Amino acid sequence: MTMQTDAGAQARPTGPATVPTERLNLPYHLVIGVAIGVVSLFTFFAWPFAILTGIVIGKANSDRRLGRAQKTSVVQLLAVTGGVLGMLFFGAMIGGLIGFLVVALVAYSERVAEDARPIDQIMARIVITLLAVLVWFLVFVVAGLQISLSLG
Repeated sequence: MTMQTDAGAQARPTGPATVPTERLNLPYHLVIGVAIGVVSLFTFFAWPFAILTGIVIGKANSDRRLGRAQKTSVVQLLAVTGGVLGMLFFGAMIGGLIGFLVVALVAYSERVAEDARPIDQIMARIVITLLAVLVWFLVFVVAGLQISLSLG
């Protein structure tokens, strides 16, 4: 009786997918950040919540695609739930619905950065957030718009 081994079984990786680490693709994140800034003008104040929600959803999707171990935590559930509710409230419903486009852009940014080092992924998040804030404030400065918030 001879024992034969399956050559294909030895060639397949058994653990999480090992992907060579790539450099951060900064031009993509710059374009995504500016696009988030432009869309954020139509979301009122829903865009910070949309960025948070997009990061959580995009990170979970990237982990799933790369075969990393996933545990849905209460923090993730609260972040997505609170993010969506915050988007709808601070976006006065319509802006919150438009905010889902920001969520999609941030999730795409996470997908672009999924093969990069963890520090580069964090840098990508910082770049898109800072560009969104910069575009938001530049439009208000250039257009001479003023926001008047009064409580009471």
